[in-house]
Amino acid sequence: MGTHNFTRPSYTPFSLAIIASAVACAFHPFAHAKDTAGEYEIIEVQGATSLNTNGTTASSFGNVQTLTQDDIEGSVNRSLPELLKSQLSGVNLNDVQNNPFQPDLQYRGFTASPLLGLPQGISVYLNGGRVNEVFGDTVHWDLMPLDAIDTVSLYSGSNPLFGQNTLGGALALNTKTGFTFDANELDLQAGQFGQKAGSLESGGHSNNWAYYVNLNHYEEDGWRDYSPSEVQQVFTSLAYRNDTMLIDFNLLIADNELLGNGASPAELLDIEGREAVYTHPDQTNNKLKHINITGDFVLSDTLSLSANAFYRNTQTTSINGDDSDFGACQFNDGRITLCELEDDDDDDDDVVALRDHDDDDHDLPVVGDDDDIEAVEFIGYEEGTALADISEVDADDIDGTYNTGQTDADALGLSFQFAKHYPLSGFESEFIIGASYAKGDISYAADTTFGILENDTAEDSRTVLPIAGLMAEEARVRLDVDTTAWSLFFMNTTHLSQAVSLNVGGRFNRDHIVMEDLSEDGDDSLDGNHRFTQFNPAIGVDVALDENSVLNFAISQSSRTPSPAELSCADEDDPCRLPNGFVADPPLAQVVTQTIEANYTTRISNVDIMLNVFHSKSKDDIIFQQAGSVASRGYFINVDETQRQGIELSLGSTWEKFSYRVNYNYLDATYESSFTSFSPFNPQGPNRLVMAGNRIPGQPAHLVKVYADYALTDNTRIGAEVISASSQYFRGDEANENDSIDGYAIVNVHGTYRFNDTFTALLRINNVFNTEYETFGTYGEADEVLEDIYPDVEGAEFVGPAHPRMISVSLKAKF
Repeated sequence: MGTHNFTRPSYTPFSLAIIASAVACAFHPFAHAKDTAGEYEIIEVQGATSLNTNGTTASSFGNVQTLTQDDIEGSVNRSLPELLKSQLSGVNLNDVQNNPFQPDLQYRGFTASPLLGLPQGISVYLNGGRVNEVFGDTVHWDLMPLDAIDTVSLYSGSNPLFGQNTLGGALALNTKTGFTFDANELDLQAGQFGQKAGSLESGGHSNNWAYYVNLNHYEEDGWRDYSPSEVQQVFTSLAYRNDTMLIDFNLLIADNELLGNGASPAELLDIEGREAVYTHPDQTNNKLKHINITGDFVLSDTLSLSANAFYRNTQTTSINGDDSDFGACQFNDGRITLCELEDDDDDDDDVVALRDHDDDDHDLPVVGDDDDIEAVEFIGYEEGTALADISEVDADDIDGTYNTGQTDADALGLSFQFAKHYPLSGFESEFIIGASYAKGDISYAADTTFGILENDTAEDSRTVLPIAGLMAEEARVRLDVDTTAWSLFFMNTTHLSQAVSLNVGGRFNRDHIVMEDLSEDGDDSLDGNHRFTQFNPAIGVDVALDENSVLNFAISQSSRTPSPAELSCADEDDPCRLPNGFVADPPLAQVVTQTIEANYTTRISNVDIMLNVFHSKSKDDIIFQQAGSVASRGYFINVDETQRQGIELSLGSTWEKFSYRVNYNYLDATYESSFTSFSPFNPQGPNRLVMAGNRIPGQPAHLVKVYADYALTDNTRIGAEVISASSQYFRGDEANENDSIDGYAIVNVHGTYRFNDTFTALLRINNVFNTEYETFGTYGEADEVLEDIYPDVEGAEFVGPAHPRMISVSLKAKF
């Protein structure tokens, strides 16, 4: 069931009075329980929190969409994001990296992404344990074991009960146990572009004990050049239950290598084909150990306890091959070295390193004592050492950078809640109170190695070959971060009548972030000590209009603190390179989002109808400002106000052998305050004035999804889906002054044939008509790499091409 959230002041006397009355009612001395049996299944917690997302729990402060084990197994999707895009209303993907495990997932204009530099706004939980990474609130989709997932629940709105970062919604994943999966299954998959996958799962139980094991291996060559990936996952569960408790211990281990080479100049794709990449490698290696324990306990006929404890270690190594910000220059004594490239309007011959000069070294710019731009300092060498003193490589040949980053993050969390059922005025009510604690320990290291970009001819690969031992001192980062977060939360549901219930909740958050720079002292140090506190309330009303129709209305608020990555990269005068470098940090404010949402669900003549209207307003939203010759160079800022509002409509029905569903979403995502977008490669020029009402880039206004499924026989089913999105603006065009990325419509088809009770075959064809379209765009300087190969390439538009027609088949054996 859905409700909504509204932008209302957090501390109005009205809301505080309701909160106080809810607490009083819950512990009123006359409150007593019904005489019910004490079986485990009897106490059903109604309010959705991060500890109560079993796939059937309705949201008290927004809409909820749920996928079951059958929904997941009936699709042939490579990753969780692809499943969510094809099955859930309002979900859209930006293929920034062109890797199935690395998209930006957009929901109602908010983002969950594995990439730094985006305004993350969706919290993600696995069995009640938070999986947003502590360094940047990012989400690594390759660390989600799709085949081991039992239910997926997407909760809308700024529900504070799901904790920090729930600005636009919360995604809750619950995995299988031997109680929910009692079988053995082997799934083999193959497809175009080198797809090979195998999954083995086994589950079973006795009266009280249950086990579940899932082994996954996936690999592909990738449909773009130089883009192979490999994903390996192991998930296990050991569960115990009796009449009064259910305890589940699970372990997830993953070791993955992903290559996604991102956006390419639009003109390059026209010349070399849509599989062409600009520069590479762009590689991410993720290793994970995730231990999780959940428990549900019946303490009495009316009181229950739910608890979760988790430990998570994520090790991420990244490699990014880019073109260079550096060029040849010379000291006063004539020694050749490197300087960072800058544009300059002065006539001082001693200041600037230029991109182009004559072969005569005497034409090189000279580094003077008063220069604004200093010569590069090389790691392991004394200050003032010239490139010519340590390497035989010509400075003019160094036209690439090989950027590496390593993150080792430990996260430890504990949360619990009590749920009390009590009667009030003859109707049953429920009160939930709980607390959470999370501790993060992050070790981050980054380096930039100078390299040679192989781009002399059109046949060259445009890969960056690092020069061993030639590293920039200024780009080196060694950072330790400690984070501590604790919260108290509550929720009360009071049935005012048989048809009307009132939901009231809130959460108090306190966060502490301590950063220690291990490689720099003084004013340029990354040292920081940041504290944030926030109370976020929520209130909702559910009205049962008749036995088939429910109206929900809610007002809620949530927040997120700036992540350590954002706090360390917030200086416009000293931009950093993501994810490879950070600078001394001006403070950023935490983001606060308020949402109002109304949801109506009904069933008319066997047709299920859902209509949802929402309005979200964010204060101090955090965005990334591009500020360098590569798209990943820039800094974070707070924008005073942004707004996301829209309508969601869903229709679905089943008629004998035929079923269908239609989803339509309208999203109006805009900036509501003016600011200057630096955007150095905007076709209109840099420093564009963004006005209130300008649309946020990367967000299509219209999404349409149509699904149909038909049973040809008892053993054969066929289906199709049409997914359509309208145009969107390029990132970097926050002022909406340039052409947008065209909208698209694609068709996917699938079929299932069950040979017998053991064997089933599945076929899926994505993008049946091989439609060429893009889901992402940004601006860059293509001629820096391509001018000698393709001198006519001068456009600034970089796009993320979507995949072509893609066929995959799967054979499942269940025994």
